[in-house]
Amino acid sequence: MWRRTAAAALFAATVAACGVRTTTPPAQAAEWRANARQVVQELQADIAAAAAGGTTRASAARALANLSDMYGLLVAYSDLGGCRAMVGGTGAPPRVASALGSACTHLQRAAALFARAARRTDPAALAQATRESALAEPQLVRALLAVQRG
Repeated sequence: MWRRTAAAALFAATVAACGVRTTTPPAQAAEWRANARQVVQELQADIAAAAAGGTTRASAARALANLSDMYGLLVAYSDLGGCRAMVGGTGAPPRVASALGSACTHLQRAAALFARAARRTDPAALAQATRESALAEPQLVRALLAVQRG
């Protein structure tokens, strides 16, 4: 008797699982979209702040010598270096996370260049970091479109 009951319960569970939604519920979709948009906006603001490093050796040397600029750059590049963690926290579906992740490649490379520039007082590395971070901007725009499409 218990075997019949167990088999019936297993059958019911299997049939019920067939009706499970494979799409994201509207509330969850709204949440990951809002999270992803916020990440894109934050990264774009950090890229803008990173521009204070300059794209020439001379402007980068001035930024490295300016304590206020260095503080702003440290904050910006700390965020940029954590790009993949930020994207992972959005809860976005893989297609959207991948679009965001392609921007992270440039941003994390830029953060590593900034770290080298700060450690060695290397204006060329800072200028390269500024240029590298700017390369992510078009990818962030594409990622934002992916977020809107869902």
